[in-house]
Amino acid sequence: MLKPLAKFWEYGGGKIALAAICAHSTSISIGICQGYSAILLPQLKESEKYKDLSPDETSWIASLGTITNPIGSILSGVLAEYMGRRRAIQVTALPLILGWMCFGLAQNVNWLYAGRLITGIAAGMSPACYTYVGEISTSENRGFMQTLGPICASFGILLTYTLGYIMNYATVAYISIAFGLFSAVVIQLVPESPSYLLKHDRTSDAFNTLLWFRGNNAVAQQEIDRFHENQKESNSKNMTFKEMYFGPQTVKPFLILVGLFMLQEFSGIYTLLMYAVNFFKETHVPLNDYVASIIVGAIRFSMSVVIAYLINIYGRKTLCTMSSIGMALTMSVVAIYVKYYEIYPDKEKVVSYLPLIGVMLNVAFSMVGMLPVPWVMVGEMFPLKVRPIMSGIVVSLAQLLIFICAKIYINMNDALNFSGTLIVFVVASILAAVYSKTILTETKNKTLEEIEAHFRGNKKVCTVDDIEGVDNTGFDNSSEEVNKSDSVSVAVET
Repeated sequence: MLKPLAKFWEYGGGKIALAAICAHSTSISIGICQGYSAILLPQLKESEKYKDLSPDETSWIASLGTITNPIGSILSGVLAEYMGRRRAIQVTALPLILGWMCFGLAQNVNWLYAGRLITGIAAGMSPACYTYVGEISTSENRGFMQTLGPICASFGILLTYTLGYIMNYATVAYISIAFGLFSAVVIQLVPESPSYLLKHDRTSDAFNTLLWFRGNNAVAQQEIDRFHENQKESNSKNMTFKEMYFGPQTVKPFLILVGLFMLQEFSGIYTLLMYAVNFFKETHVPLNDYVASIIVGAIRFSMSVVIAYLINIYGRKTLCTMSSIGMALTMSVVAIYVKYYEIYPDKEKVVSYLPLIGVMLNVAFSMVGMLPVPWVMVGEMFPLKVRPIMSGIVVSLAQLLIFICAKIYINMNDALNFSGTLIVFVVASILAAVYSKTILTETKNKTLEEIEAHFRGNKKVCTVDDIEGVDNTGFDNSSEEVNKSDSVSVAVET
């Protein structure tokens, strides 16, 4: 029984998973940052010091955690490009420590603002994680490895909701410091991205790294040869800065991802996350608001594990389309329920658990597509030369949209009523389903080079499958002959 696992580890699968977990452990802290306002705001309202907070101050506390996300995203992209992917991940610990200290030592609302702003920088530094994991993975396991990020983030959110139920917000902040330090330490235990090393002419280091990840000399050398061939083909065009950043290989994925993230945010996924406790107060669920939030957090975490399995079976398009349809249907039920009791407020609530069930199903559907898939695709859509920078820009725009949605949520409730806000979520989910079906590009089982070639308009790039006897997982299909080769020649047709 242990033999397949040993072989999986020997040929790199386990090592890739280990490195992916180390990188994505940062997402636990990001999840804590995302879920923190859900426990912070109700506790502030119940405290003597902050009980007189205005609705405007409340919305600022919720939304300030996202307004600085773009700073973190751009910073992460620059650090990943010039200092390495691992170093960019490690730097995330600095704003985490400083931000959580602000919450723990808070004397007034300005300290809370500062804490949200600073931890927001850290929460925005995820691009380096997705870039790193995308570059160390094979085309077959890349989807699974990237979904470890949403799994870790979902765990962080669930942990925050649970700790907030039994502890005050300051204690939760101090505990959160440990997770930032943990990520900074464990990422040092795994090698740097081979793509980064090759890009900086560290071929020997890249070979050793690939050998560690793939467990096969021929596959490691083949990937290096493939990299050099594709770089030679790219360099032969003498691409200018304008061509590199404004060519179709960059602009097309940029527009596709921004459109996908826009629909993701306006479907209410992150708004519900940040206002979870208050959301259940609005729907009058006959259950402790914190307990209801914990249940939703547990469902989100469970479904994030399910998507890790589904993403290697179904394509990105299929998952996002089905996810959006499910979100639209479930939120429609909640919206109709809320609208009915807005019209007839004195009627007895005969199915009072319906909003909770609807929200639970909405979260479940969001986790099998529209929440994790856009983040997975950030690390695989852009060419190597612009990947860290463009990933940072896209994520910063996504987080700016999260800020806008969080900031206007209370105002939308005032202007449209709570049911009107839910209808906006429904419409956005329907549009997301159409967008995913008609516009979203499929990347399942494609190498990063194949994805780049698709947007560039090339007919073919070399893949590992082009090498007889070697498959993308690193397993030898032709006995020992492949292992005896230290070099594999690669031809690229464009």
